Amino acid sequence: MGNNQQTNSEQKKSKSLKIHFIFRTNKADEFKIMMNNIEVDELQKKQIHISENVEPSSNDDYIVANFDPDNISKQIVIQLGSKIEKEVIINGILISFGDKTVNLNSPEDFNKHLVFNKFIERDSTSNKLITKRIEGKLNPTIRLKNSLINQLQR
Repeated sequence: MGNNQQTNSEQKKSKSLKIHFIFRTNKADEFKIMMNNIEVDELQKKQIHISENVEPSSNDDYIVANFDPDNISKQIVIQLGSKIEKEVIINGILISFGDKTVNLNSPEDFNKHLVFNKFIERDSTSNKLITKRIEGKLNPTIRLKNSLINQLQR
C-alpha cells in the first residue's frame, strides 16, 4: 500500500502546464509566453520566456509553451511584442494542466479569466485587440488570472 501512495503523490507532482495561444496579427514582431517568479528556493526565483517571431497572416498562427512540473508559478503572461503597434485577433488560448483543460475563445472567457494591460485597447465584445504606445513605450501584455490557475490545480 505504501508504494501506491507514493506513486499518487509523484503523479501529482509531475503535472506539466501547456499553453496553446492561437491568434492572427497584421504586423511582424516577437511574441512571448512567460512564466514569472518561479521559486527555486527561499532566496531565488526564476523566469522562463518562450519567444517566437510572428508574421502577418490571414490564417491562424500558434505558439505552444510547455512548462515542466518544476517550473510552475501563478504568474503567466502573454506579451504581444514591443517593436510595433499592431492588431491581434485571439482565436483561442488552450491551457492544460495534467488532465484538466480550459479553452478560452470568447470575449466572455477573456473578461472572466484574463487581465489586459494599458497598452492594449480592446472591445469587450470581440476577440480583436489593438496594441498602442503610451509615452513612447510599447509593452502589451495579457495576464492569466490566479483564479484560473487555481481552478486547473484543484
